[in-house]
Amino acid sequence: MSVNGINPMLPHIPGIKGISESKPTAPTSGGKEGTFADVFQNALQEVNDLQNRAEEQIEGLTLKKDGITAHSAMVALEKADVAFQLMSAIRGKIIRAYEEVIRTQV
Repeated sequence: MSVNGINPMLPHIPGIKGISESKPTAPTSGGKEGTFADVFQNALQEVNDLQNRAEEQIEGLTLKKDGITAHSAMVALEKADVAFQLMSAIRGKIIRAYEEVIRTQV
């Protein structure tokens, strides 16, 4: 039994055009792939950056700074919230996997 990807089927689905295959990300320095710790640290940093941007937007909205609207502040806030919820869920899964490995008897 062969397993085919979904990409060959995409052109035949009505309403889906312009979707191309994703390209692999560039390797980190030294030609090596990033370690799990590096990837996780970068993801945490991105979540932190989103939260900082949301705080700046909310602060700008309360101080009535130019160019900051309620819409942009809410969008930034929701992005930060979704990113935080995702990272929290990933953290929970990592902890459960670690606990499962610890319970494994050799």
